[in-house]
Amino acid sequence: MKKNKRRADWRNSMQYRLSIRFILLLTCSILVLSLSIVGIALTELYESTREQGALFVDTMEKAETNSQEEWLDFLETYTSGENSPYYARIVLESGEVIYSYSARELFSDFSQFRQLLFFSDILWTDDFEPYYYVSVDKGGNKAAVLIEMEDKLDLVEGIVSLTFVLTLLIVIIGSVITYRFARNFSQPLTRMNHEISSLRLDEQQSGELTVPDSPQEVKTVSESFNQLLDQQRKSLEREKQFVADASHELRTPLAAIRGHVNLINRRGEQHPEVIPKSISFIDRESKRMEEMVKQLLTLGRTTGERKEIDLSQLIFQTVEELQVMMPQQLIMEIEKQVVVFGNHEHFYQIVRNLIENAVKYTEADGTITLRLKQSEDQIYFEVADTGIGIADPEKQQIFERFYRADQSRSSKIAGSGIGLSIVRELTLFYGGTICVEDNQPKGSRFILSIPKRLLDK
Repeated sequence: MKKNKRRADWRNSMQYRLSIRFILLLTCSILVLSLSIVGIALTELYESTREQGALFVDTMEKAETNSQEEWLDFLETYTSGENSPYYARIVLESGEVIYSYSARELFSDFSQFRQLLFFSDILWTDDFEPYYYVSVDKGGNKAAVLIEMEDKLDLVEGIVSLTFVLTLLIVIIGSVITYRFARNFSQPLTRMNHEISSLRLDEQQSGELTVPDSPQEVKTVSESFNQLLDQQRKSLEREKQFVADASHELRTPLAAIRGHVNLINRRGEQHPEVIPKSISFIDRESKRMEEMVKQLLTLGRTTGERKEIDLSQLIFQTVEELQVMMPQQLIMEIEKQVVVFGNHEHFYQIVRNLIENAVKYTEADGTITLRLKQSEDQIYFEVADTGIGIADPEKQQIFERFYRADQSRSSKIAGSGIGLSIVRELTLFYGGTICVEDNQPKGSRFILSIPKRLLDK
């Protein structure tokens, strides 16, 4: 059973199918070529014999052959000897019949000769000896001539035999070469199949498909599969990181909420004064959890509907929303009609998180500056503040999830440490970059750059 299955699998393989098709194509091509050679040889044989017959008839018509003696002299001259290919029978006007050398016996069986279907002037004896037949009337005398074609046919048979041998050799050699070619061609696909079977879609597994130099189609498929594999691994990493982040960050407020609930259950009846304080804390922590869940979902999902967005207008709308909580002086240098193509929620999160970050870490009497401009191929968005600033060693760490600089770890400044991670993830999603620099005379400048070519439709 297994042997039959292996045989069936092998017959369904690309190597087998390519081999069979190439071999059949090669065989048909060689057969057509061989038949063409044989056909040309036969045609040349027929044409040369026909010209030979026409030349003999022309010689006969021009010769002085009025009497019996003249006919005998003509036949003696042109048809004598064992090597002569001409066999003639002359029926004189007087009724007398004259034969050339060895022609009497041949013409005695003339009525039994067979005729080819399309070539009526080609006759065959019972022994399959071919003759070309031609007749002529001259002055009441009737001449019938048979031209032997056996020697020429032997030459054609030699050509046929040689062609058959060469055809057989070419088919055998070509089949071997074709089989090896098909095996070499299918090897990258076979190796790809084995590698795919051994791969595990796991962020711990760093393997990938081997990319062959040729054929180009297999190389392209391997490269595309490796890209897809890398994307899937990154997606798994994001999902795993999302679950870890969510469980880590939600554990603290949940524990605090449960603690206050237990406090109310234990002491609420005897000390009712703790109830309003605990309820206020539970309300604050639940709102914090709600905001954190929203941010985590944004961080874990970077897909969505894309459309044209007026980024200039989006910044004005976001500022209008946040102005009630912005005691700082606001300076806006926004170039109008800067249009991008993307997801509205993504760019809203980028703008809002950068502004909120500046508001959190800038004193009430400080200044926040927003700048938006575009060049031929880039869009630049900058948020500068005069806040507490960021130390150089922490300038890259602040974009990590849940990281908060030393100066901000006090409970006086609310936040989950996710906002800047969202900004970085969405910026990278659109092929852009974000960096932070020192602002003068103090504070920080967040500079975001996104290529316009990746934002086109």
